[in-house]
Amino acid sequence: MTRFARRFFVSCGAAIAVCAFACGCGGGGGASAPAFVAPAPTSSPSPTPAPGGPLAASQGTASFSLPGQSAPVTVNEPGYAGNVAADASACVNVAGVTPATANAPATFTITALGAGSCAIGFVDQYGQRASVQVGVTVTQGTIK
Repeated sequence: MTRFARRFFVSCGAAIAVCAFACGCGGGGGASAPAFVAPAPTSSPSPTPAPGGPLAASQGTASFSLPGQSAPVTVNEPGYAGNVAADASACVNVAGVTPATANAPATFTITALGAGSCAIGFVDQYGQRASVQVGVTVTQGTIK
């Protein structure tokens, strides 16, 4: 390193040393490659934003008088467009729901299967829940 370069380094700090190293003007010999080159930044997928409110069903109850009757229910959450799953496991032989999953705002169809009552649950990917109480009262037949 020349006397000028040493004096300049002392007064200007490490940034000049990096420049001198990179351009080959410090410390004898020709230019040499930097020992470390940082990789270019890469983008990563953005996480799904947290919902802006509670998961809610368009109705809290669904009542039927015959097997085969059906009713739509919409499940939505402000600011959320992710997956909503339906759970009708408590409604075996009483009611069913289709589809099993849908993106919010999600429209599901509840169909009566037989007499009884139960609750169909809906859940988002954050674990927030909403439910619809289902009642099926079969009112057909004759009295003897």
